[in-house]
Amino acid sequence: MIQNEVTAQASDVGFDPAQFDGKWRMARAASTILDPETGEMKQEPILDQWAENRTDGDVITYTIGVQIAENLTVHMGYTVKINDPQWVPYTVVKIDGDPDDPRIAPGDLLKGGMVLGQPIAWIKHVYVDPRTQFRITKNLDGTAQYVLQRRLSEDFQMLYGHVLTPDGRLEIDKHFYRESD
Repeated sequence: MIQNEVTAQASDVGFDPAQFDGKWRMARAASTILDPETGEMKQEPILDQWAENRTDGDVITYTIGVQIAENLTVHMGYTVKINDPQWVPYTVVKIDGDPDDPRIAPGDLLKGGMVLGQPIAWIKHVYVDPRTQFRITKNLDGTAQYVLQRRLSEDFQMLYGHVLTPDGRLEIDKHFYRESD
């Protein structure tokens, strides 16, 4: 009986993950990361970031490009079924630049680094409502990596990404604007 009530309440929200569909670009001036030395938020150091999100029913295909420096861009992606218990790989599909660059070597956030053709993490995607989704990630060794809350503005033109460490500390606060649907 309780399960039926929970299912009914969850379905009342209205399943519409396609609101996230489109091409997005980072608003760098508004995006911040945690400075490990000061404990304060500072401007995002990467030069550019763009993403494309496409849904087909309850399946999301997500691709992203991260320009770390003028001579280094990493392209990644995944396809995931929303609210599915299965973990799927978040994989590096292309590296423009030196694949041995120390800026994409293993570190605190990405323990395995960024290696062409290899996953950087295992992920799940959770749908909450038409404006809110969560990406849950774990390292390749199975340990917790981060949780990303994805939240759309009321007009669906801005996407806010809040990355929390396994301890619940805000580490990355990204703002993206919609480039196209």
